[in-house]
Amino acid sequence: MASIKDIGITGNGKVVGRDDNSVSLKSEIHNYPASRTKLSVLFDALKEKFENGEQTDCVSEELKFYQTERDTIGLEQKLKEGDLDYLFEDASFLKEAYTRKLYKYQLYEPAQEIHTYILGIICSKFRYLIYPLLKKKNPQDEISKIISSEIVDPIMTIILEQGCSDVMGLTYKDIEGMIYFLTGRCHIKWRI
Repeated sequence: MASIKDIGITGNGKVVGRDDNSVSLKSEIHNYPASRTKLSVLFDALKEKFENGEQTDCVSEELKFYQTERDTIGLEQKLKEGDLDYLFEDASFLKEAYTRKLYKYQLYEPAQEIHTYILGIICSKFRYLIYPLLKKKNPQDEISKIISSEIVDPIMTIILEQGCSDVMGLTYKDIEGMIYFLTGRCHIKWRI
């Protein structure tokens, strides 16, 4: 039997012995811009307003909701009630650091929306993930791991992926500070 090589058939195309039923797929590269999320748009708008010094003279009702103290117990007592008084020194420091950052940027409308968005995520996740664990009296180390893996880490991932223009420089420390900010204003409880 003769081979293709033996009979001298050459070429730059395909050599087919009978019917050619192959399908040719044409690949094209399109450079479409990545889809923009609400948060990435807000971070970009904040960068522009911050660089131009464009501030508002009022705070949105949505952000005021989280700034409002729901009772007068405060952070220290809330942590004691949750048997977390050993965290008070760190929690107080993180809360104050976040509060300073919040007040520094709160007169920029996009920053108000960013803070409201993230504070809302934290409150919601506490209600639906952490409160049931507190009610079941799960161990504190287990709850801490879930706070880290299901609240802090995912929020930082969102910020890192969608907040490339983050002039506020939000960090893990700030997200933890948000948790204690919300605790101090009684939007988050540590005992059910």
